[in-house]
Amino acid sequence: MNWNDLRVFLALARSGSVRSAAIRLSVSHSTVVRRVDTLEKNLGVRLFERMLQGYILTPVGEAMLPQAEQVENKIHGLELSILGQDAKLSGTIRVTVADALIQFLIASDLQRFKLAYPDIDVVIKASYDVVDLAKREADVAIRFMANPPEHLVGHRLPNLNISYYASHEYLKQHDLTADPPTANWIGMNEIATFPTTQWLKESPYPYIPVRWSLPILLQQTAAQVGLGMVMLPCYRGDQDPALQRIPPGQVIEGKPGLILTLDDLRTTERVRVFVTFMAKAIRQYADLLEGRLPK
Repeated sequence: MNWNDLRVFLALARSGSVRSAAIRLSVSHSTVVRRVDTLEKNLGVRLFERMLQGYILTPVGEAMLPQAEQVENKIHGLELSILGQDAKLSGTIRVTVADALIQFLIASDLQRFKLAYPDIDVVIKASYDVVDLAKREADVAIRFMANPPEHLVGHRLPNLNISYYASHEYLKQHDLTADPPTANWIGMNEIATFPTTQWLKESPYPYIPVRWSLPILLQQTAAQVGLGMVMLPCYRGDQDPALQRIPPGQVIEGKPGLILTLDDLRTTERVRVFVTFMAKAIRQYADLLEGRLPK
C-alpha cells in the first residue's frame, strides 16, 4: 500500500471535499481523485460514497480510518527521529514572519513543531520588513525576497505568486470594460514587496481606479463584502470561497521564498531542527503558493 495514497485518503476523509484535500496536500484535484480511485482498486473495496455534498466514508472506509491514522502517526514519528529529534532540545527561537502567512497557511505546522519539540519556545515577531538578523533581532526569518543579504544562509522555498480577486457578486454587478469604470481596486498600505504602481500596472484592468487603501489583512475582508477588487497572494485568494479570480485569472510571478538564519546559528541544534522542519512544511504548499490550484 502506497503511503501517498493513504495521505490522500486521510485528507479526504477529514475534509469530505476534493478541493480542500487538494489544497491541504498541495496537489491537483485530479491527483486526489486518481489516488483515491487507485487505492480503492488495489484494495478491492469502496472507501467513499461520491455524493453531491462531497465524499462520505463508507462503513469500510470508517473502519479503515483509525488504522490509517496509526500509520500516519508512526510515519510522523519516524520523520521526527530522522530529523534528529532530541528530547533535551530546549531554548528559545525568535522567528520573524508575515502574520498573513501564519494565519492562512502555516499555523498548523507551527503547532506540529511545538508538539514535537515542547521544550523549544518559538517567539513570533509578525513583520513584513526585512529584519536584520545580524543585529540579533531574530534567529530565523521566513521571507519572500529576491536578493537576501550575503551573510545569511538557509533554504529555498516556493515563490509567492499573486493574482487578482473579487467577490462573485461584485463581478456580476460590474462590467470591467465600462467607460467610465464603475468598479474599483482596493489598494494596500504601501510595502516594498508589492508597490501599488507595480501590481496595478500588471493587472488586467490598470485603468480602473484605486478607491481604498487598507492594511494587508483587511484587504481580503473588504473584497469579501464587495468593496472592490484586490490583489492577493494565491495562497489566500484561491482558498477563499467568497472570492474568485478576476478574468482572465492570470498569475503574476512573485518573489522567491526563503527561510534564513545566520551562518553561526545554523549549527545550533534547535535552530537547525526548526529551519529543516518548517522548510519541509512550506514546500508542501508549493502548488498553492504558486497559484496552481485555482477554484
